[in-house]
Amino acid sequence: MTPRIILPTYQERDSITGLLAELRRQLGPAARILVVDDGSPDGTAGLVQQVVARDPAVELFSRPGKLGLASADQTALRRVLDENRDDCVVTMDADFSHHPRYVPPLVGAAAAYDLVIGSRYVAGGGIDNWDARRRLLSLIGNWYARTVTGDPGPRSDRGPHLHAHRLPADGAVRAHRGPGLEIPIRFIERRFGHSKLSRNIVYEGLVEPWRIRRQSLT
Repeated sequence: MTPRIILPTYQERDSITGLLAELRRQLGPAARILVVDDGSPDGTAGLVQQVVARDPAVELFSRPGKLGLASADQTALRRVLDENRDDCVVTMDADFSHHPRYVPPLVGAAAAYDLVIGSRYVAGGGIDNWDARRRLLSLIGNWYARTVTGDPGPRSDRGPHLHAHRLPADGAVRAHRGPGLEIPIRFIERRFGHSKLSRNIVYEGLVEPWRIRRQSLT
């Protein structure tokens, strides 16, 4: 399958160049990478543009300001679907919390599953370097998401996420109903920069499950 990697960024100049290089090493030349930058004042977009100049399979989409993680993912997915070129879309964080080594197995599994999740909550997965407050917030977020959406499986909240989606043949966007798979990953608290956890992300975590629930009922 041809993977398309979506990387929302905001203030990731310390990690983005190394991450793009490691993704290319793990996935080879066929993978296409779309960076959606929310007007990072630290020059993230400029560093990505330097990579774009020497790697045509990397694309930068710059937005005028910080519009949020969910908005960045939605914008990127619409762009990818409009192009109708990629078989598999992977969404991940840009701070090495998700190591690129997990992406090839996700893409491989997406050949048989509509949705593959890199999960911290299945056997073999886990979280490194989180304090008790972050762990409690994550547990509460997952309980809330499962309760609202009616999904009994462990799903990540609107915090760090690593998902692979197999695109439908007709290019339509639907709520996930088909068989899914969760593979274990070790989530590592960011190596560079500062946490992006904010009131906006918490708000997205409260609202997004209701949007998913409405989609599943239509």
